[in-house]
Amino acid sequence: MDLDDELNIPNEATLSLPPSLGSCKLVLDGDNFHEIVTIPTFANGVLNGQSVPISLESSIRNNGSSQPRSLIVGRQASTADVRVDHKSVSRRHTAFYYLKSSDDAMLVIQDLGGKHGTIVDGARLEKNGAFKLQFDGKYHEHGIQFGNAPAKCRLVLPETKGDEQEQSREESVNQMSNAQPTPYESSVALEVNAINLNSTMKQTGEEVVETKAAPDTRESREAQIAAMIASFDSAPVYKKFVPGAEESINEIPKGAASQINAVAVTQQQANNKYNLPITASISLTPGSNSFSSSDGTNTPLQINSSVSALCFEPSGSRLVAGHRDGTLRFYDFHGMKPTTSASSDEVYYTPFRIVDSDNDPLDSTGRHVLTCLGPSPSGAAWIVGSTSSQPKVIDREGSATLFNFVKGDNYVTDSSNTKGHTAPVTGVAFHPLIKDVCFTCSRDGSIRQWDVSGRGKMVFQKWLMCQKVIGKCKNEKGQRTQITSNIGIHPSGRKLVVGTSCGSIQIWNCFGAGLNTRPLGAVYSAHGDMKPVTHVTFSNDGNIIASRSDQDVTVKVWDANVIEKDSSTSRKQNRRGEDGPRHPPSLLLAVCKGLDAINEIPNCAFSPCGKVLVAGTSINPRDTSANACGKLNFYKLPDEDKNKEKKQPKKKDITYLDPIVTLDVAPKASVLGVAWHPKLNQIAFGTSNGVIQVLYDPIISKKGALQAASRTVRKSDGLSDLLRARAPTGSAAFITSSSHNDSIITPNALPLFRDEPRATRKTKDRDRKDPEKTKMPEPPINDNSSIKIGSQAGAGLSFSQYIVESTNYVNNKNIAGRDPRAELFKYNEGKTYASKAYEGDVQRILAEKTVEEEEEEMKSNKRFKSN
Repeated sequence: MDLDDELNIPNEATLSLPPSLGSCKLVLDGDNFHEIVTIPTFANGVLNGQSVPISLESSIRNNGSSQPRSLIVGRQASTADVRVDHKSVSRRHTAFYYLKSSDDAMLVIQDLGGKHGTIVDGARLEKNGAFKLQFDGKYHEHGIQFGNAPAKCRLVLPETKGDEQEQSREESVNQMSNAQPTPYESSVALEVNAINLNSTMKQTGEEVVETKAAPDTRESREAQIAAMIASFDSAPVYKKFVPGAEESINEIPKGAASQINAVAVTQQQANNKYNLPITASISLTPGSNSFSSSDGTNTPLQINSSVSALCFEPSGSRLVAGHRDGTLRFYDFHGMKPTTSASSDEVYYTPFRIVDSDNDPLDSTGRHVLTCLGPSPSGAAWIVGSTSSQPKVIDREGSATLFNFVKGDNYVTDSSNTKGHTAPVTGVAFHPLIKDVCFTCSRDGSIRQWDVSGRGKMVFQKWLMCQKVIGKCKNEKGQRTQITSNIGIHPSGRKLVVGTSCGSIQIWNCFGAGLNTRPLGAVYSAHGDMKPVTHVTFSNDGNIIASRSDQDVTVKVWDANVIEKDSSTSRKQNRRGEDGPRHPPSLLLAVCKGLDAINEIPNCAFSPCGKVLVAGTSINPRDTSANACGKLNFYKLPDEDKNKEKKQPKKKDITYLDPIVTLDVAPKASVLGVAWHPKLNQIAFGTSNGVIQVLYDPIISKKGALQAASRTVRKSDGLSDLLRARAPTGSAAFITSSSHNDSIITPNALPLFRDEPRATRKTKDRDRKDPEKTKMPEPPINDNSSIKIGSQAGAGLSFSQYIVESTNYVNNKNIAGRDPRAELFKYNEGKTYASKAYEGDVQRILAEKTVEEEEEEMKSNKRFKSN
């Protein structure tokens, strides 16, 4: 039985068309189509690299004896003409064929009943359904996706021409090429300019005929007027507008437009052939720098302080940055409004909230540099670590502190016997699956787990105690060492990785009832002897670990699974005093070169697919030239060999990688922190001058910076500015024009339109915890009046009502026409405001008895008691 009959392909289907109609092509786009798509091979070589014509020559079943009626796309190599090796694609997924008639022809796309279906122009076909495309002589292009395969496909229907038209077209093209040999792009531009300049010409087929304007005479004008008057009496005729049905004179022909689009797409692919989100960017500024020191001197903090921590929210709607001045700055992509500076037209975005770490009432240690932060899995809270030994958990808005962690005892040498950290915190992170569990690491060498569900033990109802100690890091000699890196959590949440000051990378188990005595795996001297590791991170699949040191110019990529298996042999590779690495070569996958780092917090980030790594570089502070610029380097990691043998050779060559893309992103500044969000596919990085930039691509990125970039700056209107300048003092226009922060005060507005929120239980509880508001005494309560002041005041009572009722204005009689002086003297009748000491010659009794009389009375009383 034939394959076409088995798939229910119609008998009238064919893969051959007349030469005048041409043949449709299936164009494959993207860089990864070579990995999953296999196209047919012919005697003259591979077919056109990225396109497959829908014809007999493209079918592997065209052996001369029988001609196939369809072109099959699927996963099975023996039957599919175009093989797509992806798990969501069926063995025989989609069929392409033509249906011819006496008048016209059409192309049919038929779904063969796969589970994940065929998608044409964003709409999924019905199971075993068909999509028909009519040949109308015009150029068409449709997007096709087979299942969930990442390869992008475009179905191109060419523009059909007759034989004479095709011959004339070739002659005109040859004449243009012989007249002046120019590049392809230049010829397209010249053709478009010629079309725009010849706006008084009409094209009929391929011949250009010049049309002469009719003579403007009195008779012609009268005829036009008569025709216009006659049209008033006729019934109106409504014609439905069809986009693209009629071509205007100044419109570019479709052939030229398609050539221009092809040139633009080719140029964009040449600039970004690795499909990275780097084609556009937005700038986020620190905003206000009005903070001052808390030591009483009111010394202003440094302007544009460098970024020390940077992190996306899990959903990607917000970005939070920590600065060296001790502030947290919150950016919301949904509510960002673009602004411009007065000196330049550069567009930037400001944070919607700035949180100062010195304003925490429970932290009296002063301002600290923020070193690390991380969001909860739901995005409802943030954990923040600083140079102090007490991290804290704040809410999503940054307006309230949910938990303050307790500080450990500095006089206890064993860190497992204390309830908190005793040294600056270097890493914080929430559990990726459990929202109430978080982890911290510190320079005291301990890794701790905390319970932030509210059920954990508290000290004086203020500070949270540690739930358990996961581990204490030690060097290869068993001596205590410091943790100098952040904390990297595995996507499953079952293990974590840290870097130490002795240069080791250690993987620890997160689960267990007690203290872990040794790590699951470790790499000692990862970047060299006594070179501290400052950053470690897992890839999105958890199989790869990347590490970086501030004393090294490289980022090293390790195999996490091999580290756990070969941890016992990693100590025996090299003895003290010998040269060479002190770890097996099989642990190291690649080394990324060319990453200068002179700051304490250099980091790196993986792409969503885990095949690309990005890291920033620093500039020399002594370099004052204009060419000094911080860079972002992108590295393509080597692919893992799935068919590799279990027994690997002992000697293995280390793969050194050069950057595939280098971007100059920070003029006269260093790139400090980098974050790559897996869902948004956007890259955020902070610089030493406090500016944050977000890189994205309008096609492959989603939401985030795209929403902020879609908003434009409102341009000033000259008439509005003039009216505001001449507005009278005190008017609404004058108030709103003085400052954009001013607003019209409406004290009697409805609660819905009031600026300040109504007092709720949460607001009262928050005010109760505020040390400044709790010191304010509550006003007294007047029991004689119906007006209650303070906590007993009514919600609907205004200041005007209070004055009216307290003065008894309603019951007072009208005093118009009376003497005001006499009315005031009524209040003085029978009252005095002077003491009796000032009332003239009044006999004043100073004492009723003398001292001697009092002594005699006391003696007599004693005698009476004794008797």
